[in-house]
Amino acid sequence: MGTVTDIDGKFTITNVPSSAGTLVISFIGMKTQEVAIQKIVKVELHSDSELLDEVTVVAYGTKRKQDLVGSISSVKKEIISNSQATSVTNALEGTVAGLQIVSSTGQPGSDASIVLRGIGSLSASNEALIVVDGVPFNGRLSDINPADIASINVSKDAVSNSLYGSRAAGGVVMVTTKSGSKDKVSINFNGTWGVTQRAYKDYNMVTDPGEFYRLTWYGIRNTQWASGMSIEDANLEASKLLLSELGNYNAFIIPEGEYLVTPDGNLNTNARLRYNDTFADALFNNAFRQEYNVSASGGNDKTDYYVSMGYLDNDSYVLGSSYNRFTARANINSQLKSWLKVGTNVGYSKTTQNGVQEGAGLASNPFSVARSWAPIYPVHAYDAEGNMKYYENGEPMYDAGNGETDGTGKRPTATNQNVIANMNEDIRENVYNNLTSRSYIEISFLKNFKFTANYSYDFTNNSSTTYYTPLIGDGQSFGGRGTKGSYNTITTNFNQILAYSNAFGNHHLSAKMGHEAYKYEFKYLEGQKTNFFNPNNPELVNGGQMQYIDSYTVDHNIEGYFVMADYDYDNKYYLSAAFRRDGTSRFLNRWGNFWSVGGAWRISKEEFMNGTESWLNDLKLRASYGTQGNENILSGYSYAYTPYMDQYEVTWNGSELGYSPVFYGNPDLTWEKQNTFDVGADFRLFDRVYGSFEYFYRRTDDMLFKRPVAFSTAGRPYNWENLGAMKNAGIEFDLNVDIFNRPDLKWTVSVVGSHYKNRILTLPEENRKDGITDGLFNLREGKSRYEYYTYMYAGMNEEGKPMWYKDELNENNEVVGRTTTTTYADATKYFLGKSALPDFNGGLNTTFSYKGIDLSIATAFQIGGYAYDYSYLDGMSQSFYVGHNKDMWDTFNPETGKGKLPIWNANDSGNSFTQSSDLNLIKASYFSIRNITLGYTLPKNLMKKISVEKMRIYVTADNFALWSKRQGFDPRVSMAGASSSYGGYSPMRVISGGINLSF
Repeated sequence: MGTVTDIDGKFTITNVPSSAGTLVISFIGMKTQEVAIQKIVKVELHSDSELLDEVTVVAYGTKRKQDLVGSISSVKKEIISNSQATSVTNALEGTVAGLQIVSSTGQPGSDASIVLRGIGSLSASNEALIVVDGVPFNGRLSDINPADIASINVSKDAVSNSLYGSRAAGGVVMVTTKSGSKDKVSINFNGTWGVTQRAYKDYNMVTDPGEFYRLTWYGIRNTQWASGMSIEDANLEASKLLLSELGNYNAFIIPEGEYLVTPDGNLNTNARLRYNDTFADALFNNAFRQEYNVSASGGNDKTDYYVSMGYLDNDSYVLGSSYNRFTARANINSQLKSWLKVGTNVGYSKTTQNGVQEGAGLASNPFSVARSWAPIYPVHAYDAEGNMKYYENGEPMYDAGNGETDGTGKRPTATNQNVIANMNEDIRENVYNNLTSRSYIEISFLKNFKFTANYSYDFTNNSSTTYYTPLIGDGQSFGGRGTKGSYNTITTNFNQILAYSNAFGNHHLSAKMGHEAYKYEFKYLEGQKTNFFNPNNPELVNGGQMQYIDSYTVDHNIEGYFVMADYDYDNKYYLSAAFRRDGTSRFLNRWGNFWSVGGAWRISKEEFMNGTESWLNDLKLRASYGTQGNENILSGYSYAYTPYMDQYEVTWNGSELGYSPVFYGNPDLTWEKQNTFDVGADFRLFDRVYGSFEYFYRRTDDMLFKRPVAFSTAGRPYNWENLGAMKNAGIEFDLNVDIFNRPDLKWTVSVVGSHYKNRILTLPEENRKDGITDGLFNLREGKSRYEYYTYMYAGMNEEGKPMWYKDELNENNEVVGRTTTTTYADATKYFLGKSALPDFNGGLNTTFSYKGIDLSIATAFQIGGYAYDYSYLDGMSQSFYVGHNKDMWDTFNPETGKGKLPIWNANDSGNSFTQSSDLNLIKASYFSIRNITLGYTLPKNLMKKISVEKMRIYVTADNFALWSKRQGFDPRVSMAGASSSYGGYSPMRVISGGINLSF
């Protein structure tokens, strides 16, 4: 039961039951109070600063959330704290409208790519700028302990990002680490123990040896029939050829003279299993994960501090893959004088990452092997009776495809390879030592002025060891091959900022001007030897023959000058403007100007809105326009730091020096430029429903192109040039509903979503007619960057052969119609009207708490878009000896004349249905449950007895479930929906239990 107060704050409640003991008083913007029920109650409510003055991190400072003019979204704290991901980037999926996560590997310790509001570039980086504690960050976010992160804010429009100038075209993700508070000392411990496993099932592959033989027989039979045999002769021929096509690998024991699969297509009833020792079973197993974090924070009127240590031991579900991290952090701030404040924030981490080969299709890639190697090829060698064979030292013998298993010949695929042996013997280790530091001095003077100098120093050393054993696999022919590398990254940033802030009645004005110098240095040293003496020692001193030793250093410098000003009247009308001039060492034309303007109107404070207070708590309209740049071109290449000049490598032919070009530069190159418009509304209704709606428009000009030129006239095969323009336009929203918001019962549901369209506006003159073909896409004016341009499947003929459409031409070579062809090379490519970009993406999240119980669920989804599923097609190969997807049963059956797919004909793979066409496009929609966390906080009165302030126990699951169009298909591995280079490392599910203690 309840009531509301009158205008003077007076209230009356009648018929109060005798069992009632507590009165709860609440009001928006005020802290909720609980008092014992009495006849006369007087309660004083106090402002809740978290609601009224919630501070949001912005470029070079902070602002109250209510004063924001730009588009900045905050990631909810429970998203960060509940996630078990080794990198916080993997926890951001579905948390912010307009944010997409691209994760091309499940290797623990790897960062995902963050893309905001669509594709802004064709050749340069599309990723958001990462800023850690106010400074652009070149390291890996996985090296920062998520337990040390206080907040993550995502900045998306020009008025929020233009102060980062030439680096902010892809948006900005601002990560702020924890600091102390000026109150009592707080000590926290958090420990988790759990299991890691493969998050999602692989494709629906044939894993039973018997079924594999029958399906392979089916493919051989159909191939023979397609070559002209009768169905009866083809049946018999398939039984005869079956084992020889598979290298005579027979996982069954059958009577001599009998077929393993009989001419009727069934497994011999007399067959008994000889071995069942598949690579898929041996490669993947559940593993153990443990993590411990301890921190202490506190302070007084003058000084606050935060110190922490953390340890993570995270084995992956795949053999040979793991991640180990130790972190430490100290953040200290001190008000030395009334006018002088200093602080430093130092973090250290040491991480050890053991990885696996992820090159697509390689025999040493465990995911390719598990899917593409038939389940009849054993890990170990067996004799004729199915007994495992052993080496002289008593260790089980590996089958390397060279006849180790009795009765076999050469394995038809990857002889002298055994991925299990390789993963036990090979080394693929990276050890990172990381130091990050942020220090500042702040001087206040003349009442309204502050001068701040900030200096940061980030250092990362990556010590890499890659070793291929001489015993088996890729390194055997070299007598072992070892590579050692040391890669140092040093980033310094020094800025000086003069700030002014003042209030004149209802007028509030603040301004900043500053200078910033950024320096990046990368040092590369790597050497390789072969012919190793001791097969168990990967150090280069153990190698006999030097293959190479190489080193180089690259530098990158940016200098910037900036000014900005914010004004508001009565917290109702807001204006904001910013300007930055950047100079970069990447270009000869070094300097560029970037600016923004924005305004906001809190319409809910207008007099004509009087009377709406009962349902409209807040309504603010805002708009901004400005420019940003993208100088991060040719990302990942050493020559990207001086792309304005031709670059060469030194050669040696054994007797004399030489050189050869590796990059043709262009002195006229400059950054890509982006103009951004944003308009939005922030609202709060009924003190329960709150969020924002936005429209954005991004136009990129001077896009980087690799333009082919005639070598005979230009003396080079290409030029990198700034040509072309592209746009992204869309809408996004962030909607939150507090279904219950009582002290002992809270339930909030949040949903974010985004929809955008991408269009190429202009291309170089010579490319406007035919566009620029890029794999399955064609860059064409008026089309999306990722609209498919490939062949169109036209069904199959009466013999089960696939058909494709082709243009019909008249004598003037003009298109007059379409016909079909069974010859793939004669088919015509078409724009399909299908895009890899989704129609809509977002996330649905909820948090619930009742008394001491808390539950949170975080999900993400995507609707629409198409992907070309290369990994699925690996299992649809026409070859007999590879792993088969069960969908191969649906290929055309000449006995029945039916089939969902064209005939399996290994003799005509050039005209196979697996060739690129729209037949192999698949809807890229998905829904994922990213995290579920259930916790219980024990009663405080119970904890006081053991001197514990708070104890919470919980269970949590990361990457809990994924639903997509096809089992095994994950659309999140690429912005293009799928990638031919994707190595197949599926995400890792983590199920843990933990305890959190506060003292």
